[in-house]
Formats: sequence, structure tokens, C-alpha cells
Amino acid sequence: MNQHTSYRIELDRFNISNDGSNAAETTKGINEAIMWAKQQGYSHVVLPSGTFNVKLDPSTLVAINMQSGMYFELEQDSVIALEANSSPNYSIIDMRAIQYAKVSGGKLVGDKKTHVYEIFVKFVRGGVNADGTLNNDPNWIRSEVIDRYANPGLLASFRLWNIPGVNASAYHFYQYKDTISKATLTGSRNNGVFAPAGAAGRGWFLNEEKDLSKNNKMIFAIPLTSPLTDAQITAIQAKVDNSYFTHESGCGIGIFGSSNIEISNTEITDCTGDGIFTGWEKYQIDPAMYSQEQMGRQIRIHDCHIHHCRRQGISITSTSDTHIFRNKIHHIGYDEDGVTTNFRNGTPPMFGIDIESMYGETNIPYKSAERPNGIELNYRIFVSENHIYSNARGHFVNADGTYVTVSKNTFEGGNVGGISSNPNFPYVKYLDNTFIGCELWVQGDNFVNGAVIQNGNLKFLDVRGAVVQNCKVANGSVYGSSVYGYFGSPTVNMATGTFTLKAAHGMGNGAQVSFEQWIGKVPSGISVDKLYYTVNVTSLSFQVSETPGGAPVMVTDAGQAGFHVGRFNYGRCYITNITIERDWRKDNASTPNFNILAAGAVIKNATIKNYDVAVSVPQDYAGRPNIIEGLTVIEGSARFEGCHVSNSEFLRAKTPALGNSDVQLGSTDAKYKRQITMRNGLFQNLGLVLDGNAVVTGSTFLNASVGKADNTNKAAIVQSHFENSKINLHWLRQNQSVTIAKSVFKGVTVAGTAPYVRLVDNTDLGSV
Repeated sequence: MNQHTSYRIELDRFNISNDGSNAAETTKGINEAIMWAKQQGYSHVVLPSGTFNVKLDPSTLVAINMQSGMYFELEQDSVIALEANSSPNYSIIDMRAIQYAKVSGGKLVGDKKTHVYEIFVKFVRGGVNADGTLNNDPNWIRSEVIDRYANPGLLASFRLWNIPGVNASAYHFYQYKDTISKATLTGSRNNGVFAPAGAAGRGWFLNEEKDLSKNNKMIFAIPLTSPLTDAQITAIQAKVDNSYFTHESGCGIGIFGSSNIEISNTEITDCTGDGIFTGWEKYQIDPAMYSQEQMGRQIRIHDCHIHHCRRQGISITSTSDTHIFRNKIHHIGYDEDGVTTNFRNGTPPMFGIDIESMYGETNIPYKSAERPNGIELNYRIFVSENHIYSNARGHFVNADGTYVTVSKNTFEGGNVGGISSNPNFPYVKYLDNTFIGCELWVQGDNFVNGAVIQNGNLKFLDVRGAVVQNCKVANGSVYGSSVYGYFGSPTVNMATGTFTLKAAHGMGNGAQVSFEQWIGKVPSGISVDKLYYTVNVTSLSFQVSETPGGAPVMVTDAGQAGFHVGRFNYGRCYITNITIERDWRKDNASTPNFNILAAGAVIKNATIKNYDVAVSVPQDYAGRPNIIEGLTVIEGSARFEGCHVSNSEFLRAKTPALGNSDVQLGSTDAKYKRQITMRNGLFQNLGLVLDGNAVVTGSTFLNASVGKADNTNKAAIVQSHFENSKINLHWLRQNQSVTIAKSVFKGVTVAGTAPYVRLVDNTDLGSV
């Protein structure tokens, strides 16, 4: 750039109107002003205040084209408004294959309120000859002349719909240049299928030349199989639309294959698609022609206000090293009333921010485990300090981004799908975010450090190594499951070494698995110290090999019932420093708002107040126990299956739960046989029920009670302290059902008789 740095556009010089008139001239003038400024060496162009109506170029479907090396600033009261159009896709400001460009300030207004999604065409009696000339054949009807320029986007892939009252098996169409004549006919077809049956739509001849002027007129002609009166023909209003009928790709700013781009302090509203869309430059027939640069990189979107667009606030569909911060995004998919959401106001997904390259539907040789040197799509994306709220379906979703960091954002208002990330894409971090009235979904190997959730939930879904810590939930819940990769106990075919499961395992050949024997014993020939690879897989069964694709391991016995096989890394869910509370508990109705189904999870330092707890395992569980340490439950009940619980406290001041069943270790259900252990627990003003195979050691009971169902499960309490408590076991009739040993009693009453209840080497200090 030369010594010039800033140019304030002279409106009169470029025939630009700032009163909302003369859209075509204004659009042309703004583009010419930007180009002229660049040619003169300016790097900064300022659009003065006013309302500038702009019009799409019918060939490119773009209003304003940005240039490399230019900063386009809109003054504070500058509004660029797109006039009504019918295109399913457009960009008010387009950044395609450019470098080092910036847009800031002002307001961009899409045409959502006036957009044309379909046109209605009139017909007259008569047809079209093969050479394109018109005729008066009474057995045909033909449309008025359709102008491609009038509806350039809509007609790009047009569909003619069934016409009520018109019996015809197909339609013909004829395309011309400028006028209707034999000399201007550019092509015709006689096999048009009416929509909705013909959903794919039809195109234009010579389209590969990208020149609308070569064939810009069209006529439909329909042979009748039954006659129509003149009045019936006059009344026809034939619907014509686009096969891309959702019209979801109209954006305020489109960034395609561009790098080092900045968008800041701009208000964007009422687009038929997204406020801001980033994507690759263009489709390549030959995949080898794609380059990393064509995907775009180094995008900064900040301090913008994006609202009331139909589809998304911001979509990131290919760019890497993208930073989105301090934006306000809201009411995506809604009308201005904040309530109405329908086709004219919203089309799915209707999220605030969507990271989604749809890589699987392209021919881009994208980076993967099988292609480590492939092209990166949506790598290193940072979303921070945004306020995203009141969107019709969701606030944030990461469908396929890698190395995504979401930090210090506020998400507010109900949503359908939760704030979530695809579990197959790694290195996703949620740091110090606030969620009000919505859910954070923890998936895959997500890392969550710091979340404040008010009237919302923290959900575990398809977890594969997630770490969640330092979260507070008020008037909400923590729930979900972490059982990915746990398959349970198989049956064994000794003759073939085949392991068969009760449910589909979802693995292919070559998956890594391991065997464990927490109960039972693995078959001879199998080692718990080895990793194996699946071979000869079916939906329910597989054999294992010690090498990928190797010979199946043979076994000489079926082992002992209870061992299990699963993915070698199953059970990876780690929860630390979680608080869940509500201000008041009005009754004892069961509300397990900390409710986790897990296989081998580790939970530490969780505090639950005025809610209930349930941590369980799958039925007939044979895997690693869930580890719970430092759990505090205040004014709530708790149930545990297949868990080892330690250093935990359970306290009540209110009336205990019915039957003094505040804390349940196991159950009478035969599908839950795993032992539950409780070490160093405190139980105050509530009841402990030992219905499962339970062992309690080193625990304290203050004004508490202990009970058990009359079942075959065995329970023991050892080296514990009981004070002012009751041991209610008088109904037991199973031998050695409960053993209490080496414990201290002070003010304790014991109801129960030998041999059903065993008291061994206890010390009674008398009354309190």
C-alpha cells in the first residue's frame, strides 16, 4: 500500500444512494468504490451512514465482493439491506479466495421477511413446436415467459409442481436467449417430471459457461390428456420452486477459502440462512486439486451481534485456526416476537454456532488416522466469551471439529440437542462456561473444567475418556451413562474359540479388546494381561487374535461364569468436584438428580444437597467397579450398585425416607449381584439398607438405622461406631444374613436373632 490509508466513499461519485433506493446502482457503486480504492492504494474504505439497499448479482448471487488487503468499515449508522430475492443461497458480503481482509461496524440485513421461496406461473392455451416457435394447438397449454434474471437463484434448479385439475404425465420446457424465436432457442426437453415426484429439479442448458445471458428465458409446455376450458386455463397458478427448497444458504457474510479474515462489531440479522458462514473455496472434480489454503484459516469473528437469522448464527464448515469471541447470538429461527418459529423464520439446525464440515459428504482428502497428511478441516477452533441465548433449537454444536476450546461463554435458554460435540472427534475442552436453562452434553474424551449450570443439566452421553471437574449445578441434574465399550459376559464356543454376546457390540475386525475376571475366570488360553484383536466378526460374536488379522486364539475350556470381555479402554469417565443443589426440599419424593449409569467410572468429591443420588452399573455387570470417594449427600437419599464408596457422608435433618431407606447398598434384584463396599462413611439421622452383597467398614452411625431385606445376599459391618442408633433385622430368616463385628455400640438397640444375625466381638458402651 502507498501512503494513503483510508478512503471515505464519495456517494455521488459512485452513484450510491443512502436512502434505501436504487438498489442496482447502489450495489454497483459500492463494488466499484472498493475496487477503485484498492487500485489507488487505499487499504481502508469507509461506508458513510445511511441505508444502502443492495441487489444480488444474478450470476454470482453476491451483492458486495470483498477484495484482498482491504478493510471495509461501515459507520455506526450504516445499514446494508438486501432487497427481496428468490435465491436459495446468497452472500450480502462475499469473501472468496482472498487474503488479509476485514469488515467491521454497521448492520447487515437479509431479506428473510420478504424472501421469495416460490413463484406462481400463468398458462395460456397452445404449445411449442420442436423448433421453439409457438403454436395454437388446443390440446396443449404453455406458460408465460419465465425470466431467469427475475428469479436467478430460484430457477437455477427449478421444479414445476403438479397442477390441480391438469391431467398430464410430463411437461416440456424450452429455453431461449433474450427473446422467443426459432433462432434464439438454446435447447429443450420433453421429459420433465412434476414435483413432488420429480424432486431433483432441472437445470439450464449451457450452464457450465456460468453466463445467464446465453439462455435467460424459458417456457413450460404441457400436453393435455383431458380438455380444459379457457376459464380453467386462466385460473392456473402453477407453482415453481427450487429443488433446494429450504433456501437455507443465504448468509450475511460468506467466507469461502479465505485466510486472515476479521469480522468485528457488525450487527447481522434476518438472513435466510446464516449470519456468518465459513467454508472452502469451491468444489473440485479432481480431489488432488484441493489445497489446505482453499479450506481457509486464521478467521477472527468478534464483538458482533447476530440475531433472527433462519438457519444459524455462525457456521464453521472448513476453516482452521478460527477464533469466535465476544459475540452476542440469539433468536436464531425466530420471528421478531421471539415466539414464532416456522418455515419463513427458521430452518434446521437453528443453532447459535455450528462447527460442521460435512467432510464425509465431500471428495476432499481430509486428514484422518488413515490419511495423516490429509487436509485439515475445522482444526483449532476457539469459542470464548460469547453470549448465546434464546435460539430455536440449540446454542452450540461441534459435529466434527478437532482441538476445539469453548471457554467463558454464557449459554442461555432451552435447547433441543444440548451444547455438544461429536464423540468421535478428540481434544474438545469446555472451560469456565455458564449454562442457564440448558444442557451441556459430555461426550467422547471431552475435558470440562469449570461450569456453572442454573436450571439446567450436565449430561453424560457416549463417554470415552471424559474428565469433568469443578462444576456447580443449581436446580438441575447430572445424569447419563458411561458404558461405551463394556459388553458383558459372553458365551464361549470352545471348539472355535468364538465369544458371543447378548447385544450387538458394534466392532469391526481389528478392534482391540481385553478380558477381565472380577468375578468368574477367563477360559484357559486367554490372559487378562494381554490385548487381543477381533477377527471373524459378526454383529454379536467374534474370535480374538494376538496380532491384527492373525490366527484365532483357541481355548481349552469355557472358563467360569462371570468374566467379561470389552474394548480395552472401556470405563473411562472421571468426575471430580461436583456440586448439585436446590435451596429447599419440600418432600421425600424421589429426585435422583445425580443419576449415573457407569462401567468403571471414578467419581470424587461430589456434594449433593436436597436431591437424591443413584450410581449404578448395567444389569448382570461383570466389569470394574465404579469408584466413589468423598461423596456428601445432604437431605437426600442414595442408591449404589456395583460401587466401591469411601470417605463419604450422608446427613439429614428432615424426616428420613419411607422405610428408613435413605442409603441403599445393592438391591434384591437378582440382576445386581456385585459386591458393594462402603469405607469410612458417616450416616447421621437416616437409614442404611444393606439389600445387596455389601461390606461396610470403618463407618460411623449417629442417630441412624440399619436394615436389610430377607434375601440370600450377605452383608457385613466391621470396625464401625454406632451411637443412638437402631439395627432392625428381626425379620431376617436367612442364615448369616448380616454380620456385625469388631464394632462399638453406644445407645444401640439390636433386633435380630442368630443364626440370621451374627454379632462378633463388638463392644457395648451402654446407653447414651
